[in-house]
Amino acid sequence: MSANRLLLNVDKTEWLLVGSRRTLSSLDITRPVLQLGGNIVAASDHVRLFGVDIVSDLSLDRHVNNVSASCFDRLL
Repeated sequence: MSANRLLLNVDKTEWLLVGSRRTLSSLDITRPVLQLGGNIVAASDHVRLFGVDIVSDLSLDRHVNNVSASCFDRLL
């Protein structure tokens, strides 16, 4: 990135450790961090990508809850 004179916006940078529930529970890592240059970015529990909430175990529970809540508000 430095060759193109681009800067990393640490406030907007997110990363997600993805795996099955079994695999994630067997890891000893509690909150992994990623070091990019001099910046440290902590892993997120979930990220929002193109309007879809993605959780680390790839379940759709959080996304379905958010969509259902927004639809319920429109019905009232």
